[in-house]
Amino acid sequence: MKHGHIISGFSKLTKAEKIEYVTKHLENPLEVEQDLKDFWHRDFKTQKLLDEFSENTISNFVFPLGVAPNFLIDGKEYIIPMVIEESSVIAAASNSAKFWANNGGFRTEIISTTKVGHVHFNWTGDIKKLEAQMPVLRKLMEESTETITANMRARGGGILNIELVDKSDELENYYKLRAEFETVDSMGANFINSCLESFAQVLRKFVLEFDGFEGNDKDCRIIMSILSNYTPDCLVKCWVECDID
Repeated sequence: MKHGHIISGFSKLTKAEKIEYVTKHLENPLEVEQDLKDFWHRDFKTQKLLDEFSENTISNFVFPLGVAPNFLIDGKEYIIPMVIEESSVIAAASNSAKFWANNGGFRTEIISTTKVGHVHFNWTGDIKKLEAQMPVLRKLMEESTETITANMRARGGGILNIELVDKSDELENYYKLRAEFETVDSMGANFINSCLESFAQVLRKFVLEFDGFEGNDKDCRIIMSILSNYTPDCLVKCWVECDID
């Protein structure tokens, strides 16, 4: 595509209009359009569902779905589905699984399932004042998420801890809330992010309205609220055993 073809409102176009816009910049638009449609699912309802998985969808991208048999895990047999385009991986996994199945199989132990999320923010006030109010803030944040955490708490999970972390030695006026969550048997990404967004709103409101804050103490800018992929306390141990011979 040549420079100068910047478009606004592309997401508001129909699927057909998106395809027309994409293909008209190519040398063989009709051929590319047909190629895109060849990968559509034959069932209209299924294709509509696939279109809603992402944004600006115009076609589907196909990977082979293979299976690796002979996995014996904690005494139960599994056939493992794998979507992968690299040859020999499934064959190697199947071969290894068969070997270990004849030697007792794989054993697993869940050690911990603690997940972590952060609310990053800039604070130009006296951080000691904010630190002193953390017990109050924790309570307000937990109260603000009671409807969000209700189902998780009923299953034995929920919010474990919320702490203030001073990162101003790395970047001026930079701080974060570090929250720990127990999500039991779910990954909990949406749950965690929803809680963090609520935490951020509570923090912003508290800073603006608390009588003990004045001047720069009221200057708090939320940067982002997001779960962390670094979860060193979310651990599963897996092992195999066999005789040396």
